[in-house]
Amino acid sequence: MLGSTFYHQTIRKYVAVFGTLFNDLNVERKNTAGAVLERIKVPLGYGPKQKWILSTQTTTDDRRVVSTKVPRMGFALTGLAYDSVRKLNTIGRNIAANTSSSGSVNSQYNPVPYNFDFELFILVNNAEDGTQILEQILPYFAPQFTVTVNTIPSMGIKTDVPIILNSASQSDEYEGDLATRRTIIWTLSFLMKGMIYPDVKTGSVIKEIVVNFRIPGDDQTDFEVNYITLETSDSDTTDYILLETGNYERIASEDSSEGASESTVKTRYTVTPAPSTALASDDYGFSETFEFFDQGKNFNVTSGTDV
Repeated sequence: MLGSTFYHQTIRKYVAVFGTLFNDLNVERKNTAGAVLERIKVPLGYGPKQKWILSTQTTTDDRRVVSTKVPRMGFALTGLAYDSVRKLNTIGRNIAANTSSSGSVNSQYNPVPYNFDFELFILVNNAEDGTQILEQILPYFAPQFTVTVNTIPSMGIKTDVPIILNSASQSDEYEGDLATRRTIIWTLSFLMKGMIYPDVKTGSVIKEIVVNFRIPGDDQTDFEVNYITLETSDSDTTDYILLETGNYERIASEDSSEGASESTVKTRYTVTPAPSTALASDDYGFSETFEFFDQGKNFNVTSGTDV
C-alpha cells in the first residue's frame, strides 16, 4: 500500500554518528606532582542505562557475570518525534544522475524531519573521574554540535545534523553496606535533528522538448477554440498572445476542442541539451531552435514526427 521496499539505514547512521562522538575519551590518574600514573581509555557501548548499572554490580551465585570495569560509558536511542517546524514541501524532489545507467536519473521526494532523543551514560566509582569525562564533552556543545552525515550516497546527499545537549544530571547508586560497590552515574540528554528519506525512484532522461503552436485556418470554424490570454486580461477586456505571421494570429490553448488540436503546426520551439551527447551526470547547456512554417505541418503526437 505504501510503496516499494527500501532501507537507507538512516537511523542506523545517526546512532553510529552519535556514538562516534564519544568513542575516544580518556581518564588520567596523576600523582601529587602532576605526573600521569595511569591513562584509561573509557569504553563505550550501546544499550539502556539499567544494563550498565546491573553489569557494574558484583557477581552473585544466581547471576554469574563479570563485573564491568569503570569508568565506562553507554548510550541509547530513547525515542523520536516528528518536527513540524522543519517541514519541507512534500512535492519537492532531489534529482541525481544514475551512475549505473547513463540513460536514466534518480529522483527522491523531500525528506521528513524527525527529532531523535539520545541519552549518554557515564558510569564511574569516584567523582573525579566523572567530572574529568564531563569536561571533555561539555565545551563542544554550546548548546549544539553539528556533524555531516552521508545520508543517501546514491543521491549525493550529505546532511548537516545538529546535536543539541539538553541537560546533564547526576545520580549516586551507593546503597547498602560498606562492601557494596558505589556507582556514580552522569546522564546527558541530547536531541538530534535528523531527516528520514523516502525511496529513490529511477526515470528516463528527457533529451528533447518540443512545443508546437497551432493556428486554425479560416475553414475550420466547426469547433470551439480557446486562445491563450495574458495575465492583464480581466472581466471587461481580453488580451491575447499574438503571433505575427503577416496578420496578428491568436494562439489556441491545450484545452481547445479536439478539432482545434488537429490544426496544422505554424511554429515549433525545440530544446535539446548541448552537446547532444551529454549524459545526466555531465555539465551541459541547452540549444534552442525556433521554426516557422508558412504552409503548416501536420504533427503526429504518437510517432513524434510530421506527416
